[in-house]
Amino acid sequence: PAPLQPNVAPLSRWPDAPAANEAWAAEFTTREIRRPGVATPITLVELHLTTPSGGARLHRFQLHPAVPGAVHQTFGPEIDAALAAFSQQTESSLTGRLHKKDNGQIFATLPGIAHPPFGLRSRHLLVREVSFSDQTDHHSNLVFTREFLLHPGERCLPLSTNLVCVVDPASAHGEGFLWLLLAPLRHVRTAWSPYFDFLFAFHAGELVATTCPAGYAVARLAYSGGGAGATLALHALQRAFYDAAPPQPGRLLSNTWGDRAGAANLSEAFVLEEIAAAKQLGVEIVQIDDGWQKGATVNTVASGGVWNGFWAADPEFWTPHAQRFPRGLAPLVAVAKEAGVQLGLWYAPDSTNDLANWERDAAQILQLWREHGIRYFKLDALKLHSRLAETRFHALCDRVLETSRGDIFFDFDATAEHRPTYWGRPGGGALFLENRFTEEGGYHPHQTLRSVWSLAHFVRPERIRAEFLNPRRNDADYRDDPLRPTAYSPEYLFAVTWPTSPLAWFEICRVPSDIIARWAPLVAVWKEHRHNFHAGDVLPIGDAPNGFSWAGFISHRPHADAAHAAPVCYALLFRETTATDTHRFTLPPAVPLSVRGEGDVLAGEGSVRAVDGALEALIPNERSFVLVAWHR
Repeated sequence: PAPLQPNVAPLSRWPDAPAANEAWAAEFTTREIRRPGVATPITLVELHLTTPSGGARLHRFQLHPAVPGAVHQTFGPEIDAALAAFSQQTESSLTGRLHKKDNGQIFATLPGIAHPPFGLRSRHLLVREVSFSDQTDHHSNLVFTREFLLHPGERCLPLSTNLVCVVDPASAHGEGFLWLLLAPLRHVRTAWSPYFDFLFAFHAGELVATTCPAGYAVARLAYSGGGAGATLALHALQRAFYDAAPPQPGRLLSNTWGDRAGAANLSEAFVLEEIAAAKQLGVEIVQIDDGWQKGATVNTVASGGVWNGFWAADPEFWTPHAQRFPRGLAPLVAVAKEAGVQLGLWYAPDSTNDLANWERDAAQILQLWREHGIRYFKLDALKLHSRLAETRFHALCDRVLETSRGDIFFDFDATAEHRPTYWGRPGGGALFLENRFTEEGGYHPHQTLRSVWSLAHFVRPERIRAEFLNPRRNDADYRDDPLRPTAYSPEYLFAVTWPTSPLAWFEICRVPSDIIARWAPLVAVWKEHRHNFHAGDVLPIGDAPNGFSWAGFISHRPHADAAHAAPVCYALLFRETTATDTHRFTLPPAVPLSVRGEGDVLAGEGSVRAVDGALEALIPNERSFVLVAWHR
């Protein structure tokens, strides 16, 4: 391929073009895809290209009327060959070349499977590169943004990330477009990815752009309204294409691992206590973590446990532990059903030999679903060290979801190792975001709020499983920390998780009764309003939480039926440690409020008034929140 730099071969001689004596034959097909329980179908458009000499390429586009753009994925033998060669560390057109002179000038040779570049109308564009961190056991700051004002002197700008936004600063309405690569984060796929995901360059005096998704799907969406408009476009994409089927508002799930007891307390009697406590609090799924199964992991025994190779370690690894659950799971499932609670399980797909046992894992999950009606599985310990492993993991999830017709719901753990996390598997479940523990002062409500607030600019908050903990545990570990959990009301801790799919990250039966008594009414309010809250456009507002700011979320349905009795707008606002008890939240133009006046207080303390494109909040006490709603 010719380098992308001035005075090189014209774009019509792109490397993937057919030979001069050949032409592509094109055939279009269209069909509709319907998800269970969703009225609006997805339109699938396929462009089949062939040449007389046997060249072939398939372009697949997914379209939805609520999404201002398309999801595009390319297939073909040259892509398969390039990926296969690269995965074997052999020379491949996938790699391309990046040339950097001693004086700092950069030139790019494009991979043969990159998309053909296209010219951009303006030469004066802003490019925002958004990068994400996962492996949250080791990272707490999860979103980073860099901005580039393009200039001919910076002839080549290769970016390796999942999301870029291209903004026209001359637009009066904040118009732009974004690219979203639907793939794991870069650190996961470095071994099988090209040297760039997105590239901008001045080519023969023209500003051009291209992407090299290397077999992954990539979404390109138009938006207006600046950063908030980009958020709305990304949320619309996730809502239309990647919601769990059938769609449902987030569920409140508990998991005992948050109290650091591991499997020490697991028994039939203990889980029965958890179910009874779950009913009292309002928890909907009691998830038994590592230790319910016969097989021993590194977390359940002092020595000799495994964290991979589960089937080789014990063919009966995923049967119930005979000592902890001598009667199996059936009695627990029956009691849970009677209490109006569901049972969930931790599960670890076997990553050995690039997930060679994926079909056994899929069959095991489906067996637990068929025999016991278990629908909620937390998937952990996953290791994606190759494109083949990733492909097999998707096959596992697809088989389970298709066979159960969407009845099974996954929590995809994002806490360590190489996982799909934010964009590698955006459908079929929630993102189990982080493990935070009160030991050694490791859990801070403002940090959880910051994680949710930061990600909500891009990830639909309902997809995030965010934690609240028992604040009384290990209070002495915080010493004189002004932001320790007990510095906040118990209600505040749950309110932080309100926009998400909340995680009760503790042993429920060990929580003091006075805290349960304070949480339970707020959980009931959340259940009453969660469907309407998530039905709106949910946007983070205010400043980034840091323990000393004003931050919050707004949920707004500008086109709601005027006759509908449900609220059309919610504001969930947090006053952290601040000197003043009032704050004005200026709303972006992308959120044209259709309500005015003071909202009805649903929880917390204070008041909020909608006026002139802003929210004026009064919260009388530090480290407090208020939740309000407006009807039409």
